Parts: sequence; C-alpha cells; structure tokens
Amino acid sequence: MKSFSFTTSQLGKQLFYYESCDSTNKVATQLVQQNKAEHGAVIFSEFQTQGRGQQQKSWESAPGDNLTFSLVLFPNLAVKHFFRLNILVSLAVAEALNNWVKDKMRIKWPNDIFYHDQKLGGILIQNNLQGTYVKSSVIGIGLNVNQLHFNHPRAISLANIRNQIIHREKLLNEILVRLENFLGELSTSDLTKLARKYDASLYGKGEKRRFEDNKDQFEGVITGVDERGRLVIEVENEPRYYNFHEVRYHWD
Repeated sequence: MKSFSFTTSQLGKQLFYYESCDSTNKVATQLVQQNKAEHGAVIFSEFQTQGRGQQQKSWESAPGDNLTFSLVLFPNLAVKHFFRLNILVSLAVAEALNNWVKDKMRIKWPNDIFYHDQKLGGILIQNNLQGTYVKSSVIGIGLNVNQLHFNHPRAISLANIRNQIIHREKLLNEILVRLENFLGELSTSDLTKLARKYDASLYGKGEKRRFEDNKDQFEGVITGVDERGRLVIEVENEPRYYNFHEVRYHWD
C-alpha cells in the first residue's frame, strides 16, 4: 500500500508514507513546524510505536492491518468554533464506515467510533492556536480494519464485523472524500444540519448509563452536545456540562 490513488481535489495529494514511525501525529506536527506539510497532507504509517488516543491512552494496532494516519489542515477557524472540526471529522469517518456495515456507526463523544458497544476507531485532534484562531490542525485517525484479535475486550474491526478482508485504500479514500465535502462548510456561519447529524449519531444518547467524573460515579442520560462542544448529561432532571476529559463511561 505504498501507492495511493485518491479521488479528492486537495486532501491526500501530498502523502508521507512510513512503514513504521513513533506517531503520525508527532511526525505531522514536525512537518508543519518545518513548513513541509501542505493543507490536506496525509501522513500514513503501517505501524506506530507510540500511537495514542484521547487521555494519553495507547492505541493497539497490528502492523499492516489497519488505518493509522494523520491529516494536516490549515482551517482558519475561530478558536470558539474549534469543536466544528470534531463534528466534521467524526461524521466523515462514521459515514464512510456506514457503507461497510449493516447497523450505523455511533460517535462516542467527543470522537471515538463505536459499532454497537465496541470500539472500532478513534480520532485525536491537536490544534495549534494563533491568537483567537486555529492556525493548524493535526488530525490523527486510527481505525481497526483487518486486525482480527485484540487484547481489549471492547475492540472490534471491520473484518470482525464483515468476516472478510477490507480494501484499506478504498476505505481511506471514502473518508477523505467525505471530509473534503464537509470542510467546505467549515467556515459557514451555520452548521446546524451537520451538528444535528452528529447529535443523532451520539453513542448512548437517550439511554440511562453509568458514568464517572472527578467526584463520583453516577447514572445519567446523554441529551446532546452544546455549542461549545460540552457533553450534556441529565442527572436527576438537572443537566450537567462536561468538557473533554472530565467525564467517562463507567463500564461494568
């Protein structure tokens, strides 16, 4: 998979391919700092020795089986609208994956990809700010595609679901095509339609679930995400608002 053929106009036209690297996000950040990465550059690695997800968690991925890549964007986005990137990227990934499965993918806030109650992928967005604007964004995406066995009981792959080997380049192209289409709406003043689609795809929405925050464990119901990107959980008829890393599911 050293040669790629994408049907996008910008995303992926500049490609950095590695058999192995420590982290595609780390490599992408260095390329941005060295002014070597263009808008839409893709940094792809068959294996990451230090791949990680949200909350500094490591990312388990067998060499050559999955999609582990980063995308560089120069979004010219106001910091107050930073969560729009989470919406666009997670929706693009989820909708591309929906073409390969029977039931809809769900987005576990802020941007993990779940199939039923199992994790199929994760997204890590790192923004470089300049004043009140996002100067550059490095978007790391890890998807379980053809790996069949995992150490984590909640991990699953497309190959597990479909019982067949998946064409990784085709899937990657589908993700980039959708994201490129969505990015055209990033600078518009109204993302209501996409925000509603994100809200409708939220994992666990409307279901009583068990959570834990920095204070205690509790039961609540996810009602949505506010305009600031905070997760809204209703607890005893009162809404609680959580920023990134402030709340998590309490798995039994």
